[in-house]
Amino acid sequence: MWRIYKACLNDWGLWLAFISGLACYWVASGGQLGLTLDSYYYLAAAENWAQYRQLIDHQGNIYANWPPLYPWLLVLGAPQMLPFAAWLHGVALSASIYFFSRWLPAQTPPLIRNTTLLSYALYAPLLASSIYLWSEIVFMALLTAAFAAFLRKEKPAMLVLYIILANLMCLQRNAGIFFIAAWTVAQFFTANCAKSLLWQKMRSIILEGGLAAVAFIAWQLRNFLWVMDSQDFRQNIALIDFAESFRLSLSAMSTWLLPLQVPELMRIAVFAAVFVAVAVFASKPPASRPIAVVLLLTLGCYLAGTWALRMNIPTENDRYFLPLFPFFLLLIIKALQEYPKIIIPLLLSICMYQTVRGLKNTSQWHQRHTLLSAFNNLKSQISPVPLHNRKVNP
Repeated sequence: MWRIYKACLNDWGLWLAFISGLACYWVASGGQLGLTLDSYYYLAAAENWAQYRQLIDHQGNIYANWPPLYPWLLVLGAPQMLPFAAWLHGVALSASIYFFSRWLPAQTPPLIRNTTLLSYALYAPLLASSIYLWSEIVFMALLTAAFAAFLRKEKPAMLVLYIILANLMCLQRNAGIFFIAAWTVAQFFTANCAKSLLWQKMRSIILEGGLAAVAFIAWQLRNFLWVMDSQDFRQNIALIDFAESFRLSLSAMSTWLLPLQVPELMRIAVFAAVFVAVAVFASKPPASRPIAVVLLLTLGCYLAGTWALRMNIPTENDRYFLPLFPFFLLLIIKALQEYPKIIIPLLLSICMYQTVRGLKNTSQWHQRHTLLSAFNNLKSQISPVPLHNRKVNP
């Protein structure tokens, strides 16, 4: 904790990101989280665990659609779970901003670093995940912490920390396994050792990946062996065809650069051009090639997983691709930090757009919050339904 305090003390860009993100969070939520249909699953599972040590959802079914960590965290605030969750989300938002700052190279120029941090802190889907009782914001805290540890895992303590955080990440959201797979595979491409030690290196990589995925494997075995008939998430797989899933994913990622008011085809074309250029530039210098491989495989594995499952819901598309945004920002820095005339205007434009978008959404969430209190909504509804207009605005 002292090391974190010292790291933050003289980092005004990080403090600006903290204050901006938390201010938007507090104005938008007022300390009271919004509830959607997913929220009732989490709350019911937490309440049943607190009383009966069983994970049961609000419909009386065995809780199997999501991993168990989020309900277990909510139990820590029993019987006042909603106020506790509001504080938990504020801490998780701050943690994700801090650990994302630990991704950035030490030699990153202050303007580039601070612009990147502010873009992340005010990213509208990140703020949305913090003001609703959803599991994403805690997942983002664990994801950013796990990757920060992964980048430093040549130290034994960091390797142990990475394995712990990776398991917690998978217990928070199943999507964590995509990142573990990507980081494990990336090490095969970036391994730099003598041929006589290659097999030993491969075994250590496989062991590390297996240890990082223990929690995910255990949870899936529990579901498929004991609660197979209770899993309705299977009904949500392959809801749309591959082409539609591909289009929706590119459309969601294109909003990292341009607003929804821009025609979709134009947005996708601009994003694709920027992404390909950034990927090429990142892969050219030998020094940055290993981290470029890691970042590109991270993006590729996650996208491949979503395309294989084809569970895209258009109104929640931004939530699905929230975890990839910080990796995209880091890829830009790695690719273009030697080209200030390109990277500074690009990151400034992203920062300005995300700031306007984040503030616009914060204002709308604040107005909506005055009309519907999350606490009153929980008390008054017997048959919960999702709040309307959950979609993040451009």
